[in-house]
Parts: sequence; structure tokens; C-alpha cells
Amino acid sequence: MRQQPKDDVQAAHVEGLPSEKVITSGDIATQLVDIFNQSNITPEQDNQCLRRIDLVLMPVMFLSFAVQYLDKACLTSAALFGIVEDLDLYQVSSIGGTFTVSTQRYGYCSLIFYWGYLIGLLPGVYFAQRFPLGKYVAIVMFLWGGVTVCTVAVDSYHGLLAQRFFLGVTEAGIAPAFSLITAMWYKRREQPLRFAIWFSATGISVLVGSLIFYGIGHIQGRLPAWRYQFMVIGCFSSVWGVCLWFLLPDSPLTAFFLSRDMRVVAVERMRQEQIGIENKRVKWDQVREAFEDPKTYFCVVMLFAINLANGAASGFGSIIVQSFGFTTLRTILLLSVAGVFVFVFTLSTGLISVFWRNARCYSAMFCCLPVIAGAVMIWRSDWQTTKAVSLWGFFMLPVFAGTQVMILSLVAANTAGHTKKAVTSGLVWASYSTSNGVAPLLVKTQETASHYPSAFIPIIAMMSLVFILLGIYRVYIFSLNEKRDSVRLVDRDEAVRTGFLDITDRENENFRYQA
Repeated sequence: MRQQPKDDVQAAHVEGLPSEKVITSGDIATQLVDIFNQSNITPEQDNQCLRRIDLVLMPVMFLSFAVQYLDKACLTSAALFGIVEDLDLYQVSSIGGTFTVSTQRYGYCSLIFYWGYLIGLLPGVYFAQRFPLGKYVAIVMFLWGGVTVCTVAVDSYHGLLAQRFFLGVTEAGIAPAFSLITAMWYKRREQPLRFAIWFSATGISVLVGSLIFYGIGHIQGRLPAWRYQFMVIGCFSSVWGVCLWFLLPDSPLTAFFLSRDMRVVAVERMRQEQIGIENKRVKWDQVREAFEDPKTYFCVVMLFAINLANGAASGFGSIIVQSFGFTTLRTILLLSVAGVFVFVFTLSTGLISVFWRNARCYSAMFCCLPVIAGAVMIWRSDWQTTKAVSLWGFFMLPVFAGTQVMILSLVAANTAGHTKKAVTSGLVWASYSTSNGVAPLLVKTQETASHYPSAFIPIIAMMSLVFILLGIYRVYIFSLNEKRDSVRLVDRDEAVRTGFLDITDRENENFRYQA
């Protein structure tokens, strides 16, 4: 068994514990379980603890992620209420006497958010590991709410570019933090559904947010309608950030909604998972391993390929649907229907993966197919005579969210060692932001007549690639398990000792991967 470094010493700072108690440990979880010496919990205790955790964490994380997506989606709605014209986000050019309107500037404002997101990921991942997670998320949300409100004062294209960049920087920490929180609180078989729950908030955000934006857009005031949209959403984000300071715990050790005994159960139920809970010490050998692990690159490539569809489904969704010939009101209502598809498919994949063991790759592969079909339907259909076909194709594009959630759950389930988890999570979200930073460039309004081939051909190709990579990933994962089983089977007694040593999945001989 791997020995822990001698300098990895932490003091217990848990309510009800003697503060002078000092233990040698790889994970903060041992502050509880080593002192109370409880290694066995009953199924009833496990289920009761899980219900309490779900009752608090899932609504809080769901609403938080929904609010974050509202901030990003606000630009799409503002495009229908005059921001393109007011800030000169379009350009008119004449070629051979034919005038064309390019919304390339609008595309830049959409994509620069994700380049800011990419820049903010490095400090975001570092702070998420070094500081209390709950407090960190609360501060981040309060700050990004303030940056959103600043949009009200923007009066030029360049000003909007700067605002969107810093909005991306401030929001960068939330998704990696939520990935770490899910891995910290939930067993690996429980994680797909929990990832699906908080990520499905994007669908509800589109559904409800479209209606909210439409209502705000009809405010008759001194300011243009789109400025009120950013004002309301930004203020709500900051207020919710203050609430999170009190609602989102930093770890199971400090959860206000768990009794002392239940905190021990919350920690102990994670021991057999072999992925630990939290460690504030950055381990550079784990950083190196994250970059050397082939699994990391599988997920990085797949996340990049998937999110090319987001440029059409989210960034330019309102413009594409309006190209089908719908009015502004009808476009907003139809965008909300797309949110229902996200919600239903995301939750469905999560449920299937909980009740069907090792079904994550299969669920992710299944969700690739509607996206491919939808892109083909939009690209090749006749918008004038078969408007319904192109519309249903658009509804199917956001189903990529189901594939994304399954890949995120695979990252959490198959990565052990807290520093390695943080770095791997940061890398996959960096891939996400890079892809979203490129995707809007593929949607060219000059190609409206030819149905945006520069956008939909790459989407078809990339989703097909993801389908193939998921199959290869599944074979690779099971080959690793078979190799380990051929050497030695899992030793349950030793697994109890290695569960909280904060060692990586490669170092831990008792670790088995899931697909």
C-alpha cells in the first residue's frame, strides 16, 4: 500500500471535535472517520443521508446553474430586442450590387465570453481546490451578477466585447466547482443522475428564461428593452450569490443540514468509492498524471467536438429560428420548446445510467444521433415548404447536452486524487470553452439562403466522431479493468484503508473504472 508523505498533516476543525487533535491524512474526510472510528454504516443510514443531501444540494445547484445560463442566454434574447442595431453589431456590404448583412460582430461578442471563460479557468480551478467550495461559488456568483449589470452602461461594440470577456472570466469557476462538489458528495453510481439534474437546469433556463426575457423586453422605460434584461438578471444573480454563502456547504464536514453523526455517514459512504472527498494541498505529481492519462484526452476531444453544436443551438439560436420565417414572439416561444428537449433528454440519460450499470457510454452515444439527424434536417430541408422539418431539426440540436453530461460523469467517476480531479475537470471545461469560442464563427448569416453549411457540416462530422470515440473509450476502460483483475482482485479490507489516502486511480490497485 502506498505510504502517505510525512508532511501531509492536517488539523481537525470540525464542529464538535477537539481542535488540538492532529492527524496524518491524505483527505479531510479522515478528520471525521478516524476520530469517531466508524467504518460501517447501515443501508438505512446511507439512504437517509442521501435524501438529506439531495434535498439541499440539488435545488441549490440546479437554480445556480440555471441563473448562470440565463446570464449567457441573455445576449441571444437581446438580439431580438435591438442590441444588434443599438451597438452596431452588424455590417452591411455590397458585392456586385447585392447588399448583404453580416452579424459577424455579434458572433464575436458571443464567442469572446468563452475566451474569457478559458482565461478564468486556471485561477478558477486553483481557487476551487484551495478555498472553501461553497464560499468560493457564492463569491463568484455575486461578482458575475455585477458584471452582468454593467452591460446596461455599454454603448458600443468594443464596450460589449470587454464586458462579455470579463463575464466569462468571472463565471469560469462555477462548472469545475460543481463537478468537484458532485464527486465530493455522491457515490460514483449516483453521480450521473446528479450531474444530469444540475446540468438540466440549462433546459429549464431556456424554457422559463425565454418567457422572462420576452416579458422584460416589453418594459416601457427610458432605456432600451434589452438593457432591462441584463439589469434584472444581473441583480438576481448577485442576490442569489449572497444566499449561496449560507446555503451551499463547503464539504460534508461543515454541512449545516447534517447532524454530527450524519456527517460521519456522509463521509463514510464515500470510502469504498476510492476517489476521496477533498484535499487542499496541491500535489504536482497528480497534475503531471492528469496530463499523461489517455482518458483525459478522450474527454477533452469529445467535449470540444460536442460543443460545436452549441454555436447554432444557443449562440445563434434566435437568428436561425427566425430565418425559418417566424416572428419575434413565435421565435422566443419556440426557443423555450428547445429547452424542454434539453431537460428531458439530460434527465433521461441520468436516470438510465443510475439503473443500468455501465450505461453511460451507451446513453451518450444515443444522444449523438438526434443531433446528427437534426443538423441534416436543417441543412437539407426546404424552409419554405417544410418549415416543420427544419424546426424539429433545431429542437434536436440541444440534445447534445445529454452526451455532455455523461462525459462529465465519466470524468468524475474515473478520476481519483483531488488535485488530479481538479486539473482534469479544468481541462475538460477548457475544451468546452474553446469549442464554444470557435463555434459562433461557423454560423455565417451570409449563408442563410444555403442553410448554414459552414455550421451544420462540421456539427454532423464532430458528433459522428464523438459517437466513435465513446465506443473506443468504453473498450479502453474495460481493458484497464481486465488488466487489473488479471493481477489481483479488489481487496475490500485494503480498500477501506486506501479510500481516503488521496491517491490517484492509477496508483490505487483497488480502483475500478466505470463506463
